[in-house]
Amino acid sequence: MVQEKVLLFNFKEESQLKAVRTTLFLMQIPERIVQREEYGKPLKGLLKEDGRSDGKAGLMCRELDGQMLVFAGLGGERLESLLSLLRSNPACGRIPYKAVLTEMNQDWNAYVLLEELKREHKAMCEGSQG
Repeated sequence: MVQEKVLLFNFKEESQLKAVRTTLFLMQIPERIVQREEYGKPLKGLLKEDGRSDGKAGLMCRELDGQMLVFAGLGGERLESLLSLLRSNPACGRIPYKAVLTEMNQDWNAYVLLEELKREHKAMCEGSQG
């Protein structure tokens, strides 16, 4: 079973990052800020690492064009509580891309996951208009 943890990608504004981290701290959920040079690594590997780069960063090091949270090991109720707290705190801002780590996506890197989330978001938006 995967331990609870939230991976944070592409948070540049210090006040927003602090608000998100505080929310996670209040719920006693560990977090990890993923550095750009790690975006090419598999998500499951990022969960195991302690935050130090091993020098074997992924080949892709371009910036993500959106913020993203990846939730690992959180049950349904706990995830809903966390999402509600994040939404209710204006300082957390709008974080458009969120995903739960699954068997299907655990070997993906941040770039692949973000593209999939964008496709899903676009499909949902188009579906709600028609």
